[in-house]
Parts: sequence; C-alpha cells; structure tokens
Amino acid sequence: MPRITSGSFTARDEMTKKFIKAMQEEILTEARYFKIETGIEHRFGSEALKVHEMLYNNLGPTTDLLRYFPDSLYFDRLMRMPTWKDSDIPQGLEKAATKQDTGLFCFFAEFKYSGTERPRKIGDVPTCHIGQIEREAWLNYRRLSQANPQVGLYLDRKRARIALFYAASYAPDRLYACWEETIEPLYIHKAITQPGKKSVQTNGSGTPWINFDLRKIKSLERFLVEDLHWPATAANAATSACKAKLHL
Repeated sequence: MPRITSGSFTARDEMTKKFIKAMQEEILTEARYFKIETGIEHRFGSEALKVHEMLYNNLGPTTDLLRYFPDSLYFDRLMRMPTWKDSDIPQGLEKAATKQDTGLFCFFAEFKYSGTERPRKIGDVPTCHIGQIEREAWLNYRRLSQANPQVGLYLDRKRARIALFYAASYAPDRLYACWEETIEPLYIHKAITQPGKKSVQTNGSGTPWINFDLRKIKSLERFLVEDLHWPATAANAATSACKAKLHL
C-alpha cells in the first residue's frame, strides 16, 4: 500500500520512503530494535484510505490525534530504562532482549525528508539551516509529548518519547534527529487549514507548515550517541552508511 500523506507530493514522499528504508537497514535494525508499525496504513489495513479520507475531510485537533500519529514504535533490544525506577540512567544489556523481557527503552519514530531549500532566510538564519514540517503535525506531536502533571506519582513529569528523524539534502549535516517536544518554530504559517483540499498553493502537501533552525537540533550521529545511547564509533559508521544509501 502506498504511504498515506496529506497531499499529493509524490516525489518528496518517494524520498521519505527511501529515507525510512535506509534508516531501517542501517540504524533501526531488527538486530537492535523490535518494531511495531503504528501508522494508519498498518493499523487499518484495507480500510486505511477510507479512514484517512474521513480524517482529512474533518480536520481538527481531535482527528489530528489519529491523522498525525507517529509511524512506528521501537523497543531497544540492548537497553533497559524501566519507568518504575527512580533513575533515568539506561541499563545496557549483555545480550539482545527477547519480546518477553521487561522495561526496554522505547520511543516512537516519525520520519521527514526535505529536498527543497527555502528561497529566503528567516531573520538571521541562513536557508541551508532551515527545516520544515507540517504545522498540525508539529502541534499534535507537541500535545502527545507533554510532560505528565505532578500529582505525587512515580510517573510525574514523565513524557512520551517521539523522535523526529529528519533528512535535508541541502543542509550541512544532511541527517538530523531530535525529540519532538524540543522543536521551537522560527516561523508558523497562519493559513486556515481547509478540509479535503489544499490550503496553501505550494508544490508540497498544500498544508500550513512551521520552519525551525536545524542548528538547534542534533545531527543524527550525535542524537544516536547522546539520546539513544549508541557507542560513538557505531553511530558514526551507521550514519555514514545511511547517507551513502541516500546519496547525501
């Protein structure tokens, strides 16, 4: 089934699929992670297109919870970080976990590819450092990853981990990653989103967007080391291999 999107930006979507494939072959591998597909096309099977059409025709914060749900949920087979422990220090495993093991470090993943550099800078941010994602997607992931309230539980201030893996063919580092809640917009397009049709006349999805400074998030290699607890040499090799497959 073709990957469902908010519009008809086929070329860009084809590159997103190549990006996901490269990530799964070099970084988010079966040897290191268990994966549960969570996108609409996997959750609803043959009904996915009908579901997407209903969501697209009835846009809003409620339907966006499903329309912009992350692509996949990953469980780290080499790392434990149980939520019921006081410490957030990851615990390395001597051998790869099985599906019966408990407390594995886990996170949702979303993938975006951008091959078009903005024609103008924003403020003092050069165009080569400007990223872009759909506005409603950003709003939804921001809601989903809000920290829990402080109510005297061990879950106080815990949050869902949603990682954005971002490829930009024009940017210095090419491959980037961050936790969704850390993205701060440089610019927010204020157009009203129109149900069932393009709201903005662009070559992309036709939906409003936000721009952000790529220098404020991490390179993919750095994110693997600092946030996903990879050894530095392995992160460097895997990132280089991923770039090579994407000709970046």
